[in-house]
Amino acid sequence: MIRRTTRVGGARSSGLATLVSGTSWQALSQVVPLVVNLALTPYIIHGLGPARYSIFLLVTSITALLGQFDGGIGQSALRFFTINAGRGDAAATTRLLCTVTVVIAGFGALLTAVAFAFTGEILAFFRLAPDFVGEAGLLLRVLCALVGVMLLRNVFNSVLIAALRFRITASAVLVGYAIYTVGLILCVELGWGLSGIAVTMIAQQIVGTLMTLPPAVRMLDRRAVRLLSRADTAQFFGYAWKVQISGLSGMLQLQKDQLVAGRLLSAQESGPFGQGSNFAMQIRMLPLNALAPVQAMLGAKVGELGAHDALPTAVRLQRTWVRLMTGWCVLGTPATYVGVRAWLPDSYAASATVASILIAGAFFPLSVVVLKVWTLSLGHPGIDVRASIVGLFVNVASSVALYPLWGMYGVVLGTTLGPVGSARFYTWAARQVLGAAPRVFLRDVPWWQALVSLGVVIGLELWCAPLLPRGGLGLVAAAGVAVPGALLFVALTFGREGWDFIRVRRRTRA
Repeated sequence: MIRRTTRVGGARSSGLATLVSGTSWQALSQVVPLVVNLALTPYIIHGLGPARYSIFLLVTSITALLGQFDGGIGQSALRFFTINAGRGDAAATTRLLCTVTVVIAGFGALLTAVAFAFTGEILAFFRLAPDFVGEAGLLLRVLCALVGVMLLRNVFNSVLIAALRFRITASAVLVGYAIYTVGLILCVELGWGLSGIAVTMIAQQIVGTLMTLPPAVRMLDRRAVRLLSRADTAQFFGYAWKVQISGLSGMLQLQKDQLVAGRLLSAQESGPFGQGSNFAMQIRMLPLNALAPVQAMLGAKVGELGAHDALPTAVRLQRTWVRLMTGWCVLGTPATYVGVRAWLPDSYAASATVASILIAGAFFPLSVVVLKVWTLSLGHPGIDVRASIVGLFVNVASSVALYPLWGMYGVVLGTTLGPVGSARFYTWAARQVLGAAPRVFLRDVPWWQALVSLGVVIGLELWCAPLLPRGGLGLVAAAGVAVPGALLFVALTFGREGWDFIRVRRRTRA
């Protein structure tokens, strides 16, 4: 029975418990697929062949970019759902969900029609070899058709996330990835190629939808099943179109290296750059599993207390977040280079350089995450729009300038410079526009702790590199080698704070 959702009292009472629980489930839904992917990738490259695997990466990059043309609905809906959850207003959530469902369904139908009409032209642009046109065309059409399904799923998932039901969404991801994994193995063993991958992805989306749709519907108010009023629709889409620009700009920057390599080198030869970019994106996405819990918590705080009283929560979150992201990127860079070299076949050695460059450059976009969520929670997506445009301009300009010097590696370096400009603009604009904002994130960076720990990790990685096994075990071993440096960083960065916390707790108990 559909019921009215009230404020999730117990879950809201402890911000730290909410953040840890939500992040844990979100991280589990990414870590398990990531581990399986790390183990299977060399096998899949060998089974499909380097050329076919390169095409697979390119097609998924194209559809991931197309999936951003949703008008900013997904990200915007989550923001409004969290505000509504903080107010206990299930009726407003229901009306918004009905409205965006209609819009996304229409967008999905249009995207599918365009994909079917222009598949040949898209593949020809990336100089696809004639031998692969049939199966690559089928995969592209299927993935474009599934974009609408995935966008609808994400909106319903946002209802669950706003209600802090992370277990449901994480379980659906895990089950869906299990289907995906089995399907990939069958494609290799039975020679189904890219056509088999297309069928696998259809099954994956069907199962995931069946797992998340019913519980999301139960969170709604049946009496409010109707579209938004004209005024509320204008307010929502006035916010969403700005999120659309920033989201599209961000995705374009993430997928740019794969797409440029596909055009300059051909679809069949772009694999090493695509795989390096894809690996870096997965590593970058791991800490972003905290994004949904952070947004749910800050959005609820703003809805419940207002911006001024919610600001201390944002300040504490940013301080901890920036320190963690410093260690993640600084220590992850040398471990990635050594690990990816051991993980992938020699034909994909360039992936190690690409991935390590991009992980180092991920520091800036990751460090402004809390500020970005805070800004969006206060209803100022315009800052995000302008920052994303600045980042895209710096990215493209740097890539064009560096390409004559270092080829595709220059393009990759340009990708890392874009977020530097974007982050710098973001911090400046937020303090100019917002009445209450956390301080500049660079002041929270533990500089000397990071440098000391980096030296330890580089020394350990260089010493152990000749001893690492090949394949997935080599990648895992390289990550393990970095653990002493990571523990040192945590001790240097959080040790005193942790000790002070323990002493306060003991005095309180006494």
